[in-house]
Amino acid sequence: MPSLPLPFFTALFLCFILLRLVAGYGRKLPPMLLVTICLYALQSVLLGIKWGMGGLPSWSTAGLALLLPPATWLSFLQLTNRFSKKAIGWTAGATTASFGVLVVAPNFNIPSLIDLTSVAVYLGYGALFFRSATVKQWEWTSHLPLDQMFPTRQAQLIAGAVFSTSALVDLAVASDFALNRGSHAATIVGTANLVMLVALISLVVLMSRKPSVSQQPEAQNEAEKVSATPEQVELVDALDQLMRSENLYRDENLSLDKLARKLRVPARQISTAVNTVREINLPQYTNGFRVTEACHLLETTDTPITAIIYEVGFTTKSNFNREFQRVTGKSPSTWRKESRTSGVTEPA
Repeated sequence: MPSLPLPFFTALFLCFILLRLVAGYGRKLPPMLLVTICLYALQSVLLGIKWGMGGLPSWSTAGLALLLPPATWLSFLQLTNRFSKKAIGWTAGATTASFGVLVVAPNFNIPSLIDLTSVAVYLGYGALFFRSATVKQWEWTSHLPLDQMFPTRQAQLIAGAVFSTSALVDLAVASDFALNRGSHAATIVGTANLVMLVALISLVVLMSRKPSVSQQPEAQNEAEKVSATPEQVELVDALDQLMRSENLYRDENLSLDKLARKLRVPARQISTAVNTVREINLPQYTNGFRVTEACHLLETTDTPITAIIYEVGFTTKSNFNREFQRVTGKSPSTWRKESRTSGVTEPA
């Protein structure tokens, strides 16, 4: 039974993730991310042509497939301000080695070496994404705009999962050909295609649906709550005062590092204090100030909602609407209409 190749869904899946990150970063599009998205688009087109009409040399899609993991990795490094000559050097060296195998293997009649190299590359970068997202995350998220800390980490986890899944499926198919002459290969690929397609559709639905109050995380049980120390309460009070006196929340690029420098305390202490004292994360805390000012502007001025979004520090309309709904339980337009009738100017 003919089926779309798994790399097609892998490219489509990761391209969607990168495009979501682009939307979150507003107009600022890092060059490496643009290059990577173009590579994914080209890979999808080539695989579609090869699947539908054939005639493309195998090295064209194989070579491009080997470029996708390092390009994606460099994109994330640039997004998280970790783009350095050392990182480029290591990535370029590993990529050159994998392409060396692609060139040498046919000359020695070892086609399986190409498959094993592809599996190793995808597994390696999958592990790299997992490690980056879970180990020492304070070192690479603290300088990101607050609204991008968690989406960027989640995107890395998804990228790691997709690369690893693609590699494991390729390994399973290669093993089946070696042990069973490929008798189960069609089933393996077909099942993997179905899983990837369902995952892609689920991700699109999840990221496209409108937020609601019922989707907010449930409050912690009393037994699970950690009591805030006097130092943490004092730190959050100081942060409150700093936010109000300097209107720091209006800075769309406000980061944990900037707050740490202002308060002269370690970045991790700030985030932990906000989580413990207010029981929300730092982006939600900052967005609370933004929503409060937005409510005031909606009630007291005729400024268009689209202008208010950027004036109070949000970078995207979707994030503004989601956070406004979370804080007030209403849409911005409904709030403007009702607040002018009732005289309420701040969220409860």
